[in-house]
Amino acid sequence: MAKAFVTGANGHLGCNLVRDLIEHGYDVVPFVREGANITGLDGLGLTLMRGDVLDAPSVRKAMEGCEVVFHTAAPYETWAKDPQRIIEPAVRGTENVLRAARSHGVKRLVVTSSCNAVGFTPDPAKPLDETSWNKGAKSPYMRAKNEQERRAWDLAKELRLELMTVLPTAVIGRYDYKKTPTTAPFVDAFAGKGPVPFPMNVVDVRDVARAHVLAIEKGEPGERYLAGGDNVDVATLASLIEKHTGKRPAEGLPPMWILRTVAFLSETVSSMTGKAPMITRELLDDSAGRVPLFDCTKAREKLGFAPRGAEEAVVDALRWAVFMGWLPKLGAEWRDKLAPDPAWAVKQAA
Repeated sequence: MAKAFVTGANGHLGCNLVRDLIEHGYDVVPFVREGANITGLDGLGLTLMRGDVLDAPSVRKAMEGCEVVFHTAAPYETWAKDPQRIIEPAVRGTENVLRAARSHGVKRLVVTSSCNAVGFTPDPAKPLDETSWNKGAKSPYMRAKNEQERRAWDLAKELRLELMTVLPTAVIGRYDYKKTPTTAPFVDAFAGKGPVPFPMNVVDVRDVARAHVLAIEKGEPGERYLAGGDNVDVATLASLIEKHTGKRPAEGLPPMWILRTVAFLSETVSSMTGKAPMITRELLDDSAGRVPLFDCTKAREKLGFAPRGAEEAVVDALRWAVFMGWLPKLGAEWRDKLAPDPAWAVKQAA
């Protein structure tokens, strides 16, 4: 039974990854920050190792005796008054994890990157694959994922580590207690408060977790693997939501000039309140004229990755949203069809 070290073990991906590892016979060492919400790990009987990826000694101490490493910890935020609050933990935290692995003789690691490090395609008929890099990103999160992954590759070569990166697409599903920036617009669409904004590649979080384990077991060092499900157009995604909620969300975004005006006003308010804006001009610049559609053939062929279809992913995300109380106006007849999984822990405020 291999001993697996998991950073960010309490996060949306992390707690699903921990469950997959346990199911497949790994001895899991979950690494979480002091004071973090650990509801997603409740009932698993694990001994939590406390620390911070920015604190190198705590990483080294917690990793002792581990044979494989999964580094999922990084801020998933799209805005901060100081962009370095997002970028630095992603980059320096990755450095600390890789150096700790080298010090313990751990050679095989998976670092969680993002489809944002690949970029978005200007042509929906030509989805991007792992050979693409998102050059010239402006928004802090996209910059963070690009800089994190590039630094990981450089350092892995220097330290002679067997590194694979997994790049999730639009991840939705269970054990998201924080309502991530990916989940939030889905919940708005489920509730009829927001549109299905654009075509996208949708993937169930359980499948992204599986891709990480497949990468550690079957991956080729030096390779990137996009972990995505179906590429879904706006009308199809809206139809799936309508099928399971009885209400069809709006489709598409307003004209760019309206979006940029909203972004400017949102940023102005955020500069005073410190709360994240609804949208930013940098995010618009990073995505204007492009859509997040991806060719995930490589993971399927090389790793045996077999993700669920878009409908199954959407339904599980709906079930989770109902369980969390995020859809109070959804009719009882629909809620009854979206009963929670009995294994889900009692929710706790983030």
